[in-house]
Amino acid sequence: MISFSPLEPDAARFLSERNGHDFTIADFSDPRWFCATARKPDGTLQAVLVGEFKQWWNCHLSMAVDDITCISPRLMMTIFATVFSQARRVTVSVPPDNQRSLKQLHLLGFVYEGFLRRGFDGTRDALIFGMLPEDCVWLERARRRATRRAKSRTPLITIGGDRVGRA
Repeated sequence: MISFSPLEPDAARFLSERNGHDFTIADFSDPRWFCATARKPDGTLQAVLVGEFKQWWNCHLSMAVDDITCISPRLMMTIFATVFSQARRVTVSVPPDNQRSLKQLHLLGFVYEGFLRRGFDGTRDALIFGMLPEDCVWLERARRRATRRAKSRTPLITIGGDRVGRA
């Protein structure tokens, strides 16, 4: 089950424990936050994603995933289409030693932009990644899907009972 509601306390703890930032103090009902939570039917958390619009044009994403099976292409298209409907860029900061996250960011289409000394809490270094709408493979997939759907709804043209194309 996927929810786009503000984070519940257990989801904020889940994200905090896995990212090393204290998300339990954030007010996720504030409109500058975008939240997505995935749970199994029994309520067990699978993944949490939050985006903070620190500026109107820039969304800073943080995520924690314990069960990758909850992430589908349709979900990724929805998340990035939603974020890019407001933002002009997405930024992610990752510790240099988090190889799993670095690999996932590359697969998602993020571009390495730089090294930020003491970029986490003033104590730990961070690698900075960014994505612009034109970099986002998920937006392109969403556009192709919408085009296919629109074409499938276009009436067929028939001449003498033979299909000759779409209007």
